[in-house]
Amino acid sequence: MLMDGKRQPAMLAAVFEEPNLVEICCGRERGRLTGKFADLISARPLRRIYFCGSGSVANTGMILKQAAEKWLGVEASWEYSGLFLNHGGLNASGKYRPEEMLVICPSESGLTRGPVEIVKQAHSLGIPCVCTVQSGGSPLERYCDVVIVKPSGKELALPSTKGYSVGLLVLLLCLLEGARVKGSVSQAEYGQINQSLASLGGSCQSIAGQTVKWFLRRQYPVMKPPFYRIIGYGANYGTAVEGALKMMESHKRMTAAYELEEFLHGPLGTVQNGDMIFFLFGEDGPEKERMKLLFRQMEKITPHCVAVGDSDLKNEGGRNLLFPLRGGEFFNAVELVVPFQVLSCLIAECLGLDTTQGMNAEAKAAMGPSFPKESGRQPL
Repeated sequence: MLMDGKRQPAMLAAVFEEPNLVEICCGRERGRLTGKFADLISARPLRRIYFCGSGSVANTGMILKQAAEKWLGVEASWEYSGLFLNHGGLNASGKYRPEEMLVICPSESGLTRGPVEIVKQAHSLGIPCVCTVQSGGSPLERYCDVVIVKPSGKELALPSTKGYSVGLLVLLLCLLEGARVKGSVSQAEYGQINQSLASLGGSCQSIAGQTVKWFLRRQYPVMKPPFYRIIGYGANYGTAVEGALKMMESHKRMTAAYELEEFLHGPLGTVQNGDMIFFLFGEDGPEKERMKLLFRQMEKITPHCVAVGDSDLKNEGGRNLLFPLRGGEFFNAVELVVPFQVLSCLIAECLGLDTTQGMNAEAKAAMGPSFPKESGRQPL
């Protein structure tokens, strides 16, 4: 797809690769991607999972935590690696045996220091570890019992899009397969989820195209605000956080994410006429009805309220970005993040920003958040 006759930006090209990657992960590569994980937990009396990471992939932990608790019936938590290392830790209560715990570190490069230190610590305690990586040979892999190389490939743009989505999808599939082998989801539920997954790739393709068309129609009101807000509920609060990160990384404008109920305690009182707020509509239930009520109240304050996802709200003037969600619970997070990946790139393009070029690289290098690339072949 071309934008105004120009070459397609690398970031947008990556987003449009996602539908095919989704079909690959749910289809021919599924066994390779999930088999070792399912084998690992099938023979263990699993009671506790820690999701830890840094950057974009860490946001998957908010979604994966809820999926693990529902499908596997275990206690689960997610934490940014810096907080985990400096203020948290493994088995703080001392009530779990090593074989009852599991550490999962989603990753891109496998070079970020925090996750490496966490799995190194877990490995020394005999706690099994799982990681996802973009390619092999990273220091993170040395201490992991299961290493899943994602089929997403390298991204030219600095903000992760296909890497994030594929990483989230792969680990959701792993949790689902783990639940199947442990018998914690019924065959009927497992079959129903698989039926939904058959439509997931096509849905992502449709949503990406629809978002481009929506932006071209709504470009002026979208570009006008200097600040954006995204509100989510349930597992898709994690999607809101990822969407906000993607927006800021790409177009450099401040973007804040809120959980539905927490938005009511302070942030609501700061909304002014002209603010743009995106409301994420995921699975049905009481929270969805609460989101609908909040939307109606906020549109009395600002005309730039945008419902994103599956809602029966009226779409007057085409201001809302509405589409059916095909993936089902948790998997719909792969669909709902697509609009923000697309919008992040398009807003950046309109501002003349190149998403393949970073800012403040010297400051980041001085902080040293990652091991050098060659460290995968050297002792740590």
